[in-house]
Amino acid sequence: MKVESVAIALFALWFFSEGLILRPARDRSGANVDHRSLIILATSNMVLPWLSIALYFLNVGNAPFAPLTKIVGVVVMVSGFCIRWAGMWTLRKFFSANVAVQSDHRLVIAGPYRFVRHPGYFGGWLAFVGLGLALGNVIALVLLSVVTLPAFFFRIRVEEQALAEAFPDYRQYASKVKRFLPFVW
Repeated sequence: MKVESVAIALFALWFFSEGLILRPARDRSGANVDHRSLIILATSNMVLPWLSIALYFLNVGNAPFAPLTKIVGVVVMVSGFCIRWAGMWTLRKFFSANVAVQSDHRLVIAGPYRFVRHPGYFGGWLAFVGLGLALGNVIALVLLSVVTLPAFFFRIRVEEQALAEAFPDYRQYASKVKRFLPFVW
């Protein structure tokens, strides 16, 4: 079996499992602070990966990536899934697809939140980078590693504003823990 096929199958499983996880998470209580960032992020995260897979099948942008590079891509992608899931698991009932602060909400700084303030977004982005590498497609790699970033960053900005308003300790936490890329930014 080709590495690309494994990557596409794993991505599809993750993508559809996210839908099952996010459906109940949309309905959690709490005032929805912002709807626009969800639409932008969801559009980016739904369109660009599948466009990348289509480009791979159409042989548009495919490059002679070394087999080891593609395998590393699968490992990076699965690592991204795990980081994202760890963030969701750590938040548990506070996880929501919407930017919303629930009545019993508390600031979570344990688990992956010790290393990065937005492990779910970092993990999702890492999974996209891995998919681009695993496909061996230069256009996909650019779409997934660069073009997705503005949507992630916009959503992060909206979330950070809501968290700073809801939790007085958030700014202190933010001064100690990097926003998106662990130990970097």
